[in-house]
Amino acid sequence: MSHENCVVPGGNLSVVWARAFLRVFDATGGELAHPLLLSVTEFNNLGEPVEIPAIRDALDETIDAINKGGNKRKLQGVSATASTIFPHMSWSPRSTRPAAELFDHYRDKVYPRLKKLCSLNTHGTYFLRMIDCPSCRPDGTRVNQLGSIIEWWRRDRAQGKRTRRSAMQVSIYDPPRDHTGSGQGGFPCLQQVSFGWSDRGLVLSAYYPTEWILDRGYGNYLGLCQLGAFMAHEMELPLDRVNIFVALPERGSVSKSATQSLADLLRCYECNPLPAAEATP
Repeated sequence: MSHENCVVPGGNLSVVWARAFLRVFDATGGELAHPLLLSVTEFNNLGEPVEIPAIRDALDETIDAINKGGNKRKLQGVSATASTIFPHMSWSPRSTRPAAELFDHYRDKVYPRLKKLCSLNTHGTYFLRMIDCPSCRPDGTRVNQLGSIIEWWRRDRAQGKRTRRSAMQVSIYDPPRDHTGSGQGGFPCLQQVSFGWSDRGLVLSAYYPTEWILDRGYGNYLGLCQLGAFMAHEMELPLDRVNIFVALPERGSVSKSATQSLADLLRCYECNPLPAAEATP
């Protein structure tokens, strides 16, 4: 296996996802025997990822058709999946709110509603685990991982320093709750997120032991980009790139035939250069 087989060429969010999906779509059995490394590298001046609306719309339409076709497992659309990683309805680069206010609003108001709406949220959501994590501290205080990173960054910047890179990690997987031999639970697929920086700005990296590229891939990558935009805003850095490592990439929970039309459309975008006007800034 060559190194090139593992790397999905960087670019805008829609094309990066499309390239990843086509690889698993064409793979025998709908899964790859090697990992994938994806990089989203195109953002506007607010840190929002550049997208191609036709690709995102085609995926949402495919998901809607699959759900209407009686698929036993209902799939979530792109926006709903993204919201499990970052609450884009509560914060955006175009309408920011203080980080502390966002954290309190999500923990006290948004998550309780999500927990009532869906049993899958009983064990938390990705964003909740980032901001309200149990700890072994004697006083029983919980850890706001994102809040701590922002605090350390601002403290160190005021002293003319950069925060230690190895400290800028956020854990999602919680062994006491998640390390069981039970059947597939669907959460958490995302294990870890880390933050770093380059000469061009903030770099977010995420690790998935396994991922369904059709069911969740696009929404996951969108949510990670939105999380990156939020952290870049709080750290007063431009967002440089979002890296995603998927150890075991799979097509998804539906048949290949149900996604054939989507794959055909994506190949058109793969083969033909896109006019700049077709990408959202």
